[in-house]
Amino acid sequence: MEDDEVMIGVLAAIAVLLAGSYVAGGRLHRLYLRNNPAAGLPRLAVLASLAWLGIVLRWFADPSIVGFYLLLYGVLGLAATLSIGLLVPKIYGIRLRVDVYERRNMAAALVIAGHTLAVGLIYGGCLWGEADPDGDGEGGWWIPLGFFAAGLAVLWLAAALYIKHEPGSLRLRVIQDRSWPAARAAASYLVSVSIVLTDAVAGDFWGWTHGLLALVMIAIMLTAHRLLNRGLPQVLTTTAQQTDHWFDSRHLEAVLYALMALGFWLLQRLLDGWLLGPWPGGGSP
Repeated sequence: MEDDEVMIGVLAAIAVLLAGSYVAGGRLHRLYLRNNPAAGLPRLAVLASLAWLGIVLRWFADPSIVGFYLLLYGVLGLAATLSIGLLVPKIYGIRLRVDVYERRNMAAALVIAGHTLAVGLIYGGCLWGEADPDGDGEGGWWIPLGFFAAGLAVLWLAAALYIKHEPGSLRLRVIQDRSWPAARAAASYLVSVSIVLTDAVAGDFWGWTHGLLALVMIAIMLTAHRLLNRGLPQVLTTTAQQTDHWFDSRHLEAVLYALMALGFWLLQRLLDGWLLGPWPGGGSP
């Protein structure tokens, strides 16, 4: 245990205390939270992220992560999920306290939950694998956090490109129209991109090849997004089919992102099994 590790842990604990009170609605009257299903979605995303982190730390992280380091990386993960995951969507105008707690906007809650889960998946992925599989070193806390920062940068770039190619304003659709199909597609995209990035940021140093494949898959997702929202609706759908029906182009889009992420994950397992040996003995998540 080094001094810098203790300092990082203390800062993360402070972030958890500050962000935890804010995102939990601790300063709001309880009437804002009573019978408010929108408030449950971001909280479920936090719990799912912590469950994923617990699985990684228990079975798939570097063997040196024991004792104090389990606590350190656990607190860091909780701080990242609460602060980055829940609060960054505010930059785009989707606000947890106003839109979810006060206005009970389920569409906004779904987008925030999708981003939160995406951050949690990437953080867990950066802890997967040995820190120094080809040597005797144990690495340091800056290695997984560096991969985590790189994964976040790609996630936000992919999100910016998604928003840019939306037909109209995604923010207005989510905040004003409360469009569930638009929010569902955006949340599916964020989570699917994060699943792809989970392989790319894995700390077993096979991530460079995975990273290139991840960029290709994200480019394919963006291409599908553009076709489904600008090309396909003009050819195959009518105005009525663009509304909140059970199945429309936005529903197809959300399902397609999930299938792409699943296909990419299975492809990576096949490649890892061929190059490194059967999973989970080799390869990344």
